[in-house]
Amino acid sequence: MPPMEFFRAAGLAFLILLIDVVLAVAVVYVWGTYAHPGQSQSFYETAGIPVARASTRILGSALIFFAAWAAARGRPQRRPYRFALALAFFYALLDGASVAFEDFFTASMAFTLSLKLIAALGGAGLAVRQRAIR
Repeated sequence: MPPMEFFRAAGLAFLILLIDVVLAVAVVYVWGTYAHPGQSQSFYETAGIPVARASTRILGSALIFFAAWAAARGRPQRRPYRFALALAFFYALLDGASVAFEDFFTASMAFTLSLKLIAALGGAGLAVRQRAIR
């Protein structure tokens, strides 16, 4: 894979991570506002963590799936599976770096990042199948 493709994968991973974090904050806010209004701040800080984790597992995986799919469809000469692997790798690297890798190497995080890897490869696979049909 050409070096420029690694930069593209890293940039796309950064964008996905930003959108994923914004969506997780929005989901926690909506959850706190409508499902559990009037609780203490410590309640929201503690109970919001599983909600944010579920959000990133669902919405973040969907984001990375569609990004890998769009990236593979947009450039037929791109190697879709390698790009998807690079995308998932850079996402994990940036996600870990955003918390200075503190409490990053856990089973929960491994599960979350595995979902993102599967989603990226699934998006690339769908694009490859769609190209073969055309």
